Amino acid sequence: MRRVIPGVPTLAHGTPSGGESAAPAGSFQYEVEAHEHLPHIVKFSGGRSSALLLFVVLESGLLRAERGDVVIFNNTSAEHPETYRFARECKQRVEEGYGIPFFWLEFQTYEDARNGQWTRLPTYRLVQPEPWSERDRPEGYHWKGKVFEELLSWDGYVPNIFQRTCTKKLKLEPTRAFLRDWFADKRGTERLGHFGRGSRIDDDTLYESHRRNGGSVPRAVLLEKKRFVRSRAPSRPAQRFDRFSPVARPFDSPYLSARTCGTAVSFGPRAVEYIAFVGLRHDEQQRVRRVRQRNAGGPAGAGYEGEHVYMPLHGMRIDADKVESFWNRRRWGLSAASQRRFPSGPWGRHRRARRRASRRLHGLGVRIRVGRTVACPPGARCR
Repeated sequence: MRRVIPGVPTLAHGTPSGGESAAPAGSFQYEVEAHEHLPHIVKFSGGRSSALLLFVVLESGLLRAERGDVVIFNNTSAEHPETYRFARECKQRVEEGYGIPFFWLEFQTYEDARNGQWTRLPTYRLVQPEPWSERDRPEGYHWKGKVFEELLSWDGYVPNIFQRTCTKKLKLEPTRAFLRDWFADKRGTERLGHFGRGSRIDDDTLYESHRRNGGSVPRAVLLEKKRFVRSRAPSRPAQRFDRFSPVARPFDSPYLSARTCGTAVSFGPRAVEYIAFVGLRHDEQQRVRRVRQRNAGGPAGAGYEGEHVYMPLHGMRIDADKVESFWNRRRWGLSAASQRRFPSGPWGRHRRARRRASRRLHGLGVRIRVGRTVACPPGARCR
């Protein structure tokens, strides 16, 4: 079925606002007719292109809460302060104006026993759209690079162009883990980890496991690399979805009900499939080709089973200039300063954090630290 995508007349809770011109109109067609009945998600990156894509699909009526549709923002903890402000405003507008749940997620690890030994395992947590404070906002998002640092300490090496673990571990895998819970139509997530206050992984066990798996890092270096992740909370608390998105409600999806086994779902042609909207533009051909290779299945699709990615901005021939022109005519949005490749301060996605960590990890060989000196997000009280 082909659906016309109208120009977006406004981004103010669906109410026209004088002086704002529309985004270019276009058309959208599901590759397979059955895709219309699958749950839809929007992968929101926090950027202008992603936000334009989000409101295009909302204004076009392509998202329906009763189907289990949801918007997801994965926080790396190393975004520009303006990105957090923009993502917070987008969440508010989406939930209040369209009634679609919008969740912020973060990668985290927790401790549990495997094969008789304590170990760290990856998962995700839901966070509130306000900066974390141990005393006032323990459920807030981390922004001083701590999430990225936890990944580096847990993995033990810095991501690079050949092993893009930051994207995989900080975004793709937490999203899939969240969707397994969300599509099961549960009220929230379960508690994970032990009930101790600190790590139960002793130094000897950690080093012996490293050697048993073929590792050759000296003991003192390994323990220093793992020090930060072992200092993190050993558990993830149970979390209710409606606490992190006020419009989260049980949804009526015969498709998902028929494919839910207990309290979780699996993904694939014989399990749960879903539509994922991403904000790739017409001038991002290389990234578009990679997504299409994943959609085609085969080795490139490993880890993405059941996911069908759609790129409406690409189909509408929207490039970076058109995105900029659109947002320049809005009365709200993401400031141009936050779009620089390396903005002032320690931000610029997590490129600077990665560069800093890389120097320490490969230069000193022992220490992983990210974002030691940072500026507070707007309106936040830093501690």
